Amino acid sequence: MKITALTLAAVLALTTVHPGALAQSAAAAPSQNAAGVWDLRPLYADEQAWDAERKAILAELPRLQALQGTLGSSAAGLRAALDQISALRKRLARLSVYASLQADENTQITAKQAANQLADAAMNQFGEATSFVNAEVAALGREKVEAFLAQEPGLAKHRYALMTMLRLAEHTLSTREEALLAGAAEPLQQPQAIYNLLANADLPWPKIRIRGKEVVLDQEQYVKHRSDADPAVRLQVFKAFWPVFKAYERSLGAIYAANLRGTVFQARARKYASSVAMAQGGDNIPTAVYRTLVQEANAGLPTLHRYLALRSRMLGLKTAGYQDVYVPLAKPSRQYTVAEAEALTLEALKPLGSDYTGKLAAAFKGSWMHSVAQRGKRSGAYMNGAAYDVHPYLLMSFNQDYNSVSTLAHEWGHAMHTVYTNAAQPFETADYATFLAEIPSTANELLLADYMVANSKNRSEKIFALSQELENTRTTFFRQAMFAEFELAAHEAVEKGEAITGEQLSKIYLDLLKRYHGDAQGVMKIDPLYGVEWAYIPHFYRDFYVYQYATCISAAAFFAEGIAQGDTALRERFFGLLKAGGSDEPYKLAAAAGVDLATPEPYRALIRRMNKTMDRLEALIAER
Repeated sequence: MKITALTLAAVLALTTVHPGALAQSAAAAPSQNAAGVWDLRPLYADEQAWDAERKAILAELPRLQALQGTLGSSAAGLRAALDQISALRKRLARLSVYASLQADENTQITAKQAANQLADAAMNQFGEATSFVNAEVAALGREKVEAFLAQEPGLAKHRYALMTMLRLAEHTLSTREEALLAGAAEPLQQPQAIYNLLANADLPWPKIRIRGKEVVLDQEQYVKHRSDADPAVRLQVFKAFWPVFKAYERSLGAIYAANLRGTVFQARARKYASSVAMAQGGDNIPTAVYRTLVQEANAGLPTLHRYLALRSRMLGLKTAGYQDVYVPLAKPSRQYTVAEAEALTLEALKPLGSDYTGKLAAAFKGSWMHSVAQRGKRSGAYMNGAAYDVHPYLLMSFNQDYNSVSTLAHEWGHAMHTVYTNAAQPFETADYATFLAEIPSTANELLLADYMVANSKNRSEKIFALSQELENTRTTFFRQAMFAEFELAAHEAVEKGEAITGEQLSKIYLDLLKRYHGDAQGVMKIDPLYGVEWAYIPHFYRDFYVYQYATCISAAAFFAEGIAQGDTALRERFFGLLKAGGSDEPYKLAAAAGVDLATPEPYRALIRRMNKTMDRLEALIAER
């Protein structure tokens, strides 16, 4: 997952990372980050330096507010104002990265959570100070803005943002109303902040014994043990873990309902037809993309059911339950260290060329990643590349299994996307949209899967590699499409004025779990307890984010297959996409690279690939 540090009412784009001087050698040197923690000193020397910069930024805000009413004075005046806003935004993004990384490293340290809140408050104050920009640019009109662009070459880096503001003029309010909405940003962010603290730091995790060893079943340990080879252990883990969320279903439901209502409020205030229209409107993504994805995922459910039935046969299960969905279909031949995962990733990504693997090998040597598992650490994995003048930072908990290797390849795909983008784009156009973000990261996963299949030493290893590819498609395409349906249903319920409770959310989610996993067809039995799984998914607090995993794996499969086959022209288009950053509408950039995600074909191609992979796996199983 890619995280950016700042979202503003103004459309002026945030960005990611400055690549620095990276070596070109592709040698698989081991990581120098042996401790598995990142080094935040390139951001700020210490917390005192961070706080001094925070205060300095706040002191600059009145100068930005003083720009109100000046944007239309002249082309040079517009450039100077936008440059000034952009420069402070860049500093603010770096400030936010430092605070959020420290907060996520250990969510139980109150002082670091407080500092992150101060960073959020600074971002919101910046949003208030610059809230006039959209309305003022919209008032200038296209003709005058185009004239300014022609007169002042220095405005070129702001062209896309200016054109986007003009396009969104119908959803832009008066200057006073924009200021009011900007001021509301902080309270509207509170549901996510409350959820993060409750889910990561305060829920009372149970203790269970697994093979005689006591385990505190927090989120990281749940992920580790849910794939246990023993069906009894898997069931024990699920029956101990999910009642914790069920016990807090009412509170978690109230928190998420507050988030939903905040989103619907903003959509209506900006005169969008729906929440999903607002979510896609900023990047001008056709609504057909979302609808087509859901349509094709449902059309492809027989393929998912085929895979789930194959899993049950391979695992020897008469009746599979949801607790069996994560167990590997074959025993991995080994465990991995971080250094071994990095070396394997470099080998797998050789089809991308020596420039890519050289930059990646050099980046591995830095302390960019926090990979050690520890209590209180934020769950999941992400890359935060918003500190443009430093480098990306990555968070994951490396558990020594193949899934950790795949996650590492995925997150470093984000990091390298950031590196290439920032080498080619100025700060103003370096922030690539989420709609594109998961393409290179997921392509890395697919190239790794293909490498594992091709380099398997025996039948058992090949079965494991093929099964991992199938599992990746299940979780990245079908699971995320299911999430997308849930989000859409939850938002639409609020838009219709329906009451939203934790119990109702669990019912919506349970119905989807059953449909996607073939409960009615006898493919997999879904215990009603697991309907509360929606409360475990932090991505839902980033409205309409998750569907892009599913669209991106479809695009990534297209690129990975062609690049692996040596299609150099396709590889050049792929790197063109990486280097384009946020210089144009993301749907257009993807289409120009060869993938139209508003049409059924990319999704159908991915499902065909999944069926072919199952054909190969079934043929291997049939061998004696």
